[in-house]
Amino acid sequence: MTLELLQNHALRYAAKEFSLADQAYRRMVAIGVGDFIEYEKAWTEFLHRIERVWIKTQAAVHNMPNWQKIEAEVVRLRRKDPLLSYLQQARNVDEHSISDLVKDWEPKFEAEQKGDKVEFTWQKWDRPLLPVKNRGVVYNPPISHMGKNIEHLKRKGKAEPRVIAELALRFYCDFLNRVSVEVVGSKRDF
Repeated sequence: MTLELLQNHALRYAAKEFSLADQAYRRMVAIGVGDFIEYEKAWTEFLHRIERVWIKTQAAVHNMPNWQKIEAEVVRLRRKDPLLSYLQQARNVDEHSISDLVKDWEPKFEAEQKGDKVEFTWQKWDRPLLPVKNRGVVYNPPISHMGKNIEHLKRKGKAEPRVIAELALRFYCDFLNRVSVEVVGSKRDF
């Protein structure tokens, strides 16, 4: 995803957070099945940065015409959409508790003697998201987004946080583009 900052508008701060969220996502992709601590750090940074896209956008355009309609729509989506709600609550849990958000790969490594040879097997790697509990409410990892089932994207060999982060980046990219056109009145491609 490309990002062009709005140099003379406060929306540039939201765009910067989007860029930093994208960088955290790219670190997750680069780490893959590698160092779990670094992966988890990139995931939690992603959660914080993607939430700041929303917060900085609100601060940048809160008094501008056309914002209230978009804001109401996105507030509703952030409450109702399982993916957007999960991201928001996972960020809150990370910030205000000591709960884990993601689980490391458990390969279930096995060795079996087959004649003169030993055969090694293990499960395909993954890094599943964990349910998060905030203010007594449990938020399960999302299985749908924008009314579409996303379970087929979350499979062994593909870390669940990466799938969710990619979908979130698409959503917030579209969101920033919409705000830049409909509220700020400037076409930008985030």
